[in-house]
Amino acid sequence: MFIREIKKKNRNYEKIFISHRLMESYRTKNGPRQRTVLNLGKLDLPQDQWKILADRIEQIVSGQALLFPIDETTEKLAQHYAQIIVHNGLLQVAAEDHLQITDFETVDLNSIKNTECRTIGVEHIGLSMCKTLGLDKLFKRLDFTPNQIQLAYLAIIGKIASPGSEKHTREWAQSISGLDELLGADFRHLPNNALYRISDLLLSHKDAIEKHLKMTEKTLFSLNEKIILYDLTNTYFEGRASSNSKAKRGRSKEKQKGCPLVTLGLIIDEFGFPKASKIFAGNVSEPKTLINMIEALYGEKIKESDTVKDKKGITILLDAGIATEDNLKLLKSQGYDYVCVARNKPVDPDIIDMDKLITIKADKSNKITVALVKKEGENILYCKSFAKANKEIAMKSLFEKRFEEGLSDICESISKKGGIKAYDKVLMRIGRLKGKYASIANYYRIEIVQKDGIVTKVTWNYEKKEKAEEKFSGTYFLRTSRADLDEAKLWSLYITLTNIEDTFRSLKSDLNLRPLYHQKEFRTDSHLFITLLAYHILNTIRVKLNQHDIYMRWHRIRDFLSTHIRITTSLKNKNDEIIYIRNTSVPEPFHIAVYNALGLQHLPLPPRRLSKKSVVTIK
Repeated sequence: MFIREIKKKNRNYEKIFISHRLMESYRTKNGPRQRTVLNLGKLDLPQDQWKILADRIEQIVSGQALLFPIDETTEKLAQHYAQIIVHNGLLQVAAEDHLQITDFETVDLNSIKNTECRTIGVEHIGLSMCKTLGLDKLFKRLDFTPNQIQLAYLAIIGKIASPGSEKHTREWAQSISGLDELLGADFRHLPNNALYRISDLLLSHKDAIEKHLKMTEKTLFSLNEKIILYDLTNTYFEGRASSNSKAKRGRSKEKQKGCPLVTLGLIIDEFGFPKASKIFAGNVSEPKTLINMIEALYGEKIKESDTVKDKKGITILLDAGIATEDNLKLLKSQGYDYVCVARNKPVDPDIIDMDKLITIKADKSNKITVALVKKEGENILYCKSFAKANKEIAMKSLFEKRFEEGLSDICESISKKGGIKAYDKVLMRIGRLKGKYASIANYYRIEIVQKDGIVTKVTWNYEKKEKAEEKFSGTYFLRTSRADLDEAKLWSLYITLTNIEDTFRSLKSDLNLRPLYHQKEFRTDSHLFITLLAYHILNTIRVKLNQHDIYMRWHRIRDFLSTHIRITTSLKNKNDEIIYIRNTSVPEPFHIAVYNALGLQHLPLPPRRLSKKSVVTIK
């Protein structure tokens, strides 16, 4: 092999364009000929190194050992180009089931080498579920080019296989994953901004994509959509995000104090399939988001003059933070039923006969007792959880201890030389302490004795201990507009709220929703939307696996599937030719169980073979 320099000049343009080709000489009946093995682009290498590079590429492809040491730059280039020749020059076996093909060779066992290992398991099920949900047909209807469809799959599947930044996804696609082979694509020279551009394109079609997924999932899984769950979560930014109008400081649910936040509102059904999503500012008032989400769910504006609409018995489950009186009235006006956690005590616990509580759950971990109170237009379920009570009692004891320790520190400071004694400063310290332990501080009476602006004594009395015990007793109230539910059915319906908690946990942990590194608003929105699209795929996999009694967290499934790989094996035959075989590892029992549950082939790709004489021109 040798390297040839090619010079080209366009008409009416003085600049000369230079490129290089890897050439090979061979004999024919009509004499020696030359052919192009690989277009190298423009080589940034001294000409005296060209022959060394060509010889080294031939050594690697032919399986020969390095005879003389060469510099690191030339070696890296040789390895890179040799890998391209092997990877792209493979000849596919023309058979549906390669295990039935017999192809005998006499080979040197000592020459066997395995290279270019790439994961294929998660990619196989991710791509299959994308097609099951009809994303391939949808993207074509939206006029995506073939390249854009491949990049969209990469962005979505990369989230479920190896969640990270766009830079991380690009590196994963180039060096770890076999997704490019599944797609018939080439991600080795993927531009830095390709994934940013495709995420922007997907976001521009958000409404159409969400509508398509909602209808497809409803048909595929025969979803009744009678139970709708709504809640919000927020995630935080790394950096100031000053160019993002939604990045606001508020109460972080992840205890990231001081970080700008953005809020994600999500409506899902009882099986965890998202129905509508919306991105709000980080400091948004949660109750005020409900009307926006109902409008997003049905794509219609709600007006004050609207009459009661027939929502066909749809019940919306709400957390206490959203279940204000105004919101419950809004749901009734729109024809919805609701189940929610009460924000306060809708009935006096004293009217409940504790001796007549009904036990609806009793096992080693917990016992739930309830009582149903019927009111005009609404039913109230009083609930007492023994596990919740034990947890709250432990929390109360801890809060009491730390609050009183804080008060003791303030007292010690008053009596110490140089301590804080000024009345206004002591008030500030007590105020901060009460704010930190607000859930217990209101049950204490604190008295401050001062003279001439100097505090001389601070005393406290735990005078509302019985009320504190009542609050931390593991009791709560459920409210519902449905009169057809008994105690057990109402409580069971409320428990489905844990599904949306699982959804948020999956988004944040399995799909790397947090933290946000994008500083621009549309980039943040794109990141969140790609994550939601990945969750559609993830939840489809989860539901299908659950139907076959496979219940595992996604991170465990992902780890086990990572052992199903695509690999290149090279070996030398008796004619001193190097044979390259690109094959998929034999699936293990867990792989087979997952593939069977999802209705997929065990081997996503057939083998491909190339001998040294079969090297082809790469364009």
